[in-house]
Amino acid sequence: MGARTGARHGWQAWARAPLALAAWALLSATAGQAQAIADQLAACKAEGAVVEARISACSKVIEGAKDDEEIRAEAHLQRGVLHELAGNREAAISDYSEIIKLDPANAVAYFNRGNAYDQLGEHDLAIADYTEAIKLDPTDPDAFNNRGQAYDNKGEYDLAIADYTESIRLAKDNPRAFFNRGLALAIQGEPERAVADFSQAIKLEPGDAEAYVNRGAAYEELGNEAAARADYRKALEIAPDHEEAKEALARLSAN
Repeated sequence: MGARTGARHGWQAWARAPLALAAWALLSATAGQAQAIADQLAACKAEGAVVEARISACSKVIEGAKDDEEIRAEAHLQRGVLHELAGNREAAISDYSEIIKLDPANAVAYFNRGNAYDQLGEHDLAIADYTEAIKLDPTDPDAFNNRGQAYDNKGEYDLAIADYTESIRLAKDNPRAFFNRGLALAIQGEPERAVADFSQAIKLEPGDAEAYVNRGAAYEELGNEAAARADYRKALEIAPDHEEAKEALARLSAN
């Protein structure tokens, strides 16, 4: 019994030899393809490389990794960001939309698509995407800050201020949220609160000429011309060609 089993086993091994060779060839091809995709993904993510070359590499990954949704989503994300860098926001939106199809819970894709929509002036679509990103990740201060900017662009300053305030609550070391809230408060006719926010923005980012210029304007609104002049001069120390600061100082000197 044992001998016959042995003989039969030998026959099966011989009969399956071509299949084994085929399987080995398939595994080798699959391994080679996986390595090629890995190499293209590395090129896709290579910071400092030519943008067009990176976009091409990302496209090859997307084409080659049809059965791996995670890798495709990563390549779409990289390509979307690269399209934005190249100024092709419509193509970026297409990539981010593909990610959302593959992974509807991807907060980064909604956030990035919101940025692209906002840059195209599609503020309602941007707000919808930022809102979805916030639902998926309510701890992201940048999503609140950027939605606030979209509300700002629509003239909905109360909603903008509320979003900047939440962004600040989540990240008290973010100068942009303080700066943006200061702008909205200034537009709303609250220069004192605007000065406080611009001051905090300057404390967090002392080299921001825009924060000095806008605090100077708020000081002007409050009638504090000496403080306004000091801020405009400081802005020009940081950015000597700042036209608004130059014009403001000339205007105050003429008074």
